[in-house]
Amino acid sequence: MYTIIFDWKRTLYDPDSKKLITGTLKILKFLNLKLANVILIGKGSDEMHNEVKRLKIKKYFSKIIFQEGKKDIKVFSEFVSIKNPKSTIIVGDRVQSEIEIGNMLDATTIWLKQGKFSEESPLNKIQEPIFTFNSLTDLLDFFTLKFNQQILA
Repeated sequence: MYTIIFDWKRTLYDPDSKKLITGTLKILKFLNLKLANVILIGKGSDEMHNEVKRLKIKKYFSKIIFQEGKKDIKVFSEFVSIKNPKSTIIVGDRVQSEIEIGNMLDATTIWLKQGKFSEESPLNKIQEPIFTFNSLTDLLDFFTLKFNQQILA
């Protein structure tokens, strides 16, 4: 089984429009059907927890963590398999944040290259994602293929 860790702001949620990014519900419903362990980690506090409730997506996550300040590798590491770190997939819109953390933990990293940070370039090897997609629709296609391969294996 895969564990998928999603960043919140600008990966699944647009903080400017206060709406889910196109494709968010489809991908969460798909992963829910496939019984994936889906984690949400992002910046924020009670306000962001309230947004998750308002948008009625809390049920799709096994764990939701919001914290103020810079993202902490310790928060992510608790969800990364020690025996098979590549079975944990970290999806984020920032190579200099979530992708770097994921690579440091030897997880599979996916850069969702969209929006405000789509032009942010990796500054070093540890910030280079394993996969890059331009939309959640493209990511859903990838997950569909990945889960079908898992069934056939």
